Amino acid sequence: MPDAPVYADLHAHTQCSDGHLAPEALVARAAEQGLQAFAVTDHDTVAGLPAAREAAAAHGLRLVSGVELSTAVDGRGVHLLGYGFDPEHSALTDYLTAFTSRRRERLRQMVRRLADRGVDVSSNTVEQHVGTSAAPGRPHLARALAAEGHVENYREAFEQYLGTDRPAYVPAPTRPAGDAIDAVHAAGGVAVLAHPGQWTPSPVRRALREQGLDGIECHAASHPAYLVDYYRKICRAHDLLITGGSDYHGGPEAEGDAPGTVGLTRGQWERFRDAAL
Repeated sequence: MPDAPVYADLHAHTQCSDGHLAPEALVARAAEQGLQAFAVTDHDTVAGLPAAREAAAAHGLRLVSGVELSTAVDGRGVHLLGYGFDPEHSALTDYLTAFTSRRRERLRQMVRRLADRGVDVSSNTVEQHVGTSAAPGRPHLARALAAEGHVENYREAFEQYLGTDRPAYVPAPTRPAGDAIDAVHAAGGVAVLAHPGQWTPSPVRRALREQGLDGIECHAASHPAYLVDYYRKICRAHDLLITGGSDYHGGPEAEGDAPGTVGLTRGQWERFRDAAL
């Protein structure tokens, strides 16, 4: 996290994917935190951007069009952030429409696996928790399990059933990272590696650069100071954009966090803006 106040938070989620807040409420929260620039980056959907943009204009907040894309490099899952694109461009909308149907099928598979183990969660309850989300996934199913009393809470749903080594887990759908980068570029945007942490090996980063990666999310909630410095050096060495954000989802799992806990200082934001937007 930068020493100076956070000016721009470029990673946050709404009810349109797996966040708790409606786009308008999320933008209002960002404005309350004193942010001047903000990006809504829902998983594999841009459905929240129109409402977020209208709310941002009302609050005098600069909104960057954003999305977080589930991709893979040689079978390894990688999340990419797209920024500054035209959300109505057909290359991107076609890509995302196909992805939504694959997410729906994954959710159905997880519900069936639960039923096979005697855990009959109501489809109506699941749909209530999916709500307006265009990117249904494990968080919605976990909340449905807790609501019906199959588990004590959200965390227990993952510990018992939905974690990567648990019986109802189904791998998330992905597309090749190169396809995602091409779609973002075709729509006029830039593609950034999200929260690489300590688990993104150098061959994966190299493959992404070769496929047109534009930047790295250096400032992330999961990055201690030494990792921030490490990824900033990589960006400088390869002429990549430096971005950052809180990955805010809201809700009880956020434990009091707010947008802007991690992000870019004003100077960092201006360098990103001038290079990418």
